[in-house]
Amino acid sequence: MPSHMSNDDIHHFVLLLSGVSEPDGQLEDALYEAGCDDALLAFRNGVAYMEFDRRAPHLDGAILSAIREVEQADSRLFVVSVETGDSS
Repeated sequence: MPSHMSNDDIHHFVLLLSGVSEPDGQLEDALYEAGCDDALLAFRNGVAYMEFDRRAPHLDGAILSAIREVEQADSRLFVVSVETGDSS
């Protein structure tokens, strides 16, 4: 097996956030620099959310690492809920 191959899967999930209600270029940069380069920051009706496609061995590890990165990126941000498409 080539060394660049991985057993990691791509996990899709959404984090709903509190602490911000409108787009902010500095926030986007901070999230990107914190490691959230695999997510899209969006807003709907004043609610911020991030849609991730994260590569990791397991969904729980992907979610935990994303929450840690989001909350470290900006002291105003808190993850209030997680939505997944997994039916398991």
